[in-house]
Amino acid sequence: MRMTPSAIRVAVAGARGKMGTIAIAALNTAADMSYVGGLVRSDPNAERSEFRDLDELLTSARPEVLVDFTHFPDSKKIALACIASGVRPVIGTSGYVSDDVEDLRAACERETIGCIFVPNFGVGAVLMMKYAADAARHYDAVEIIEMHEAGKKDAPSGTSTATARRLAAARSAASVGPFRRPKTALMKMDGARGAEVDGIGIHSLRLPGVVTHQEVLFGGDGETLRITHDSTSRTSFMPGMLLAIRAARDLTTFVDGLESLL
Repeated sequence: MRMTPSAIRVAVAGARGKMGTIAIAALNTAADMSYVGGLVRSDPNAERSEFRDLDELLTSARPEVLVDFTHFPDSKKIALACIASGVRPVIGTSGYVSDDVEDLRAACERETIGCIFVPNFGVGAVLMMKYAADAARHYDAVEIIEMHEAGKKDAPSGTSTATARRLAAARSAASVGPFRRPKTALMKMDGARGAEVDGIGIHSLRLPGVVTHQEVLFGGDGETLRITHDSTSRTSFMPGMLLAIRAARDLTTFVDGLESLL
């Protein structure tokens, strides 16, 4: 297709994965973007602009933005290398903890270059987190239930941990104290209450046939509030990904989450 002269040059790390494949298709239909190459684990196909070595990809394909759909910790190494090389990463990989995110932020400040860390590219998922943060100061108890496909390699999901941290931050900003999570007197099996992030319970389900599902469940006197988001297809993540790429092109700071770009 015809590209505009100012088309954003975009590379994809994890080009053969489920998300990477869909991302490349979306890039090839975006008139203001040009897909210039993909990073793969083995046997690169030159006709498909594939590279096994990151330095070779950055040198030969000359991307302005690299979208990462690999696995942690490889994702962090790729992102830091991109920042050092003047390429802006858009990270769609989970498995990061707070210290890892701060390492990316510090690298961006050091190099004066942008990076966007996106726990979830789904616009609906971002709005779900926003609405949950709005509700957090009104309820003292909350649990998060998240579901992903059986093959997802990590738990809990990046979206659920990001949600928990955002809810805790909202409580702190409102000066209403932390959430209350009552203790269970008799734990018959380890893990029955799920994981815990910032005092918030997270329950991870892994099932075939699922793309993504998250429910934030608040409890109050005589009522419950459920805020739920489902993605039934990975194509739901593409509008958010394209939005992040457009924002990343001239970015000079670290951005945590998609919400500030909406």
